Amino acid sequence: MLLAKGLLAKVFLLASGLLPVALALAARGPEFPRIDPGSDAPADPATTGYFLNHFSLNVQNLTHSVAWYNQVLGLRLIFVFRATEKFSIAYMAHSHGGRNGTGYQTVREINRQKNNMEGLLELVHYSDPTTPLVPSTVHANTFGHYGLIVPDIPAAQARFEKLGVNFIKKAGEAAKLEGPIAESYGLGGVYERDPKEAEELYQAVLAPGLMDFALITDPDGNLIEVQSLYTPQLEF
Repeated sequence: MLLAKGLLAKVFLLASGLLPVALALAARGPEFPRIDPGSDAPADPATTGYFLNHFSLNVQNLTHSVAWYNQVLGLRLIFVFRATEKFSIAYMAHSHGGRNGTGYQTVREINRQKNNMEGLLELVHYSDPTTPLVPSTVHANTFGHYGLIVPDIPAAQARFEKLGVNFIKKAGEAAKLEGPIAESYGLGGVYERDPKEAEELYQAVLAPGLMDFALITDPDGNLIEVQSLYTPQLEF
């Protein structure tokens, strides 16, 4: 039975184009840090037309969050759906399919394109003071962060400072594997649990990987990675 399962696994890997990658990884051994490149195998044709349209955040103050995302990150409010007196959903987006181009679009034009856009933001608000919202910068959960691309990091940072945005770190500053950064990357408590592992993680990931990023938080404490459009990509 085990032999049959192993054979089936090899057949699956071969059919999916992943067998060479699996063999290469097995031969390479447990060396870290390393880059495991993805496969050139095409996606399932049945998924043609699939794309990520939006992500959703639960917010404590809808009015405040809508204003922040508009004024700080430039998202346009498409609409607010007032389902009940206590429950509302807002949709926001950058114009021009999410690329925030220079040409003007009315909110109705953006709304017509809503399901053919990328990077939309859904803000969900339920008025219930007995249920506090705990962001990932306070306690690790399934949401870590999202990334914002800007053409000029220094200019963006200067603008954020004028707007009173909360910085976890600025570009060029070293990241600290503790507090909000550790929690948002799912590493809360790693220093107390295993200081050696914490140092390895810092040297392998945070020190080089986040040095050129700015890290800010929104009004609810959600972490936002601010990266340059021209950041060099990993080579493999």
